[in-house]
Amino acid sequence: MFQDRTVLCFILARGGSKGVPRKNTLKIAGIPLIAHSIMQSKKVKYIDKTFVSTEDADIKKISVEYGADVIDRPPELATDTSMYLDAVKHMIKAIKKDKNENHIVVILETTSPIRKIEDIEKCIEMYDGTVDQVISIFEVKVHPYRMLQKRNGYLEFYLNKPPVSNRQQAETLYALNGSITVTDFRFLESQKDVIYGGKMKGFLQDELSSLDIDSKLDFEICKFVIESGYKC
Repeated sequence: MFQDRTVLCFILARGGSKGVPRKNTLKIAGIPLIAHSIMQSKKVKYIDKTFVSTEDADIKKISVEYGADVIDRPPELATDTSMYLDAVKHMIKAIKKDKNENHIVVILETTSPIRKIEDIEKCIEMYDGTVDQVISIFEVKVHPYRMLQKRNGYLEFYLNKPPVSNRQQAETLYALNGSITVTDFRFLESQKDVIYGGKMKGFLQDELSSLDIDSKLDFEICKFVIESGYKC
């Protein structure tokens, strides 16, 4: 509970990952990837219950083994082109017993296993009723002023402006890392295309906590970090 509201953890995990096949079932430090997020959610003092949405039998079995409640995701919501928001709304519909229920939702991405329990708790604490969402972010290293795009066979600056002479002159910019999102039922149900939007506050995470598994190299880096003794 947080401020007398029920807090639910949502973990979405489909079986058909492409960059790293079957990544949610692959083991890091002897534990399946998805189990890392489930175990983290169980340690957060504010989270009352953890749900996993999946269409995959192996992921379902692992999730139950590690103490999560499983919501069976329809196959059409687990394709490469399926909208993430639709899967989230399906979870809400499966859980919601009363139209007035407006539980706090903490979404943890399975592909961000290097996150600290205290970071999750701080994100929840920042969700103080003045915002629609609290999202985890990191400071970008490559500023848009330095980005290039191809046009008519040549490179040009993406912003059509020359780069600043040094990094210190550029304003600090941030990017989503997808690790932690805190919001609630009503806001998610009101969204049309993506889970992000409205009035947002950002919780700044370091580079290590912002690692996201999207490739085999990402997986090996995360595996090395965790198996080297990094404590979440």
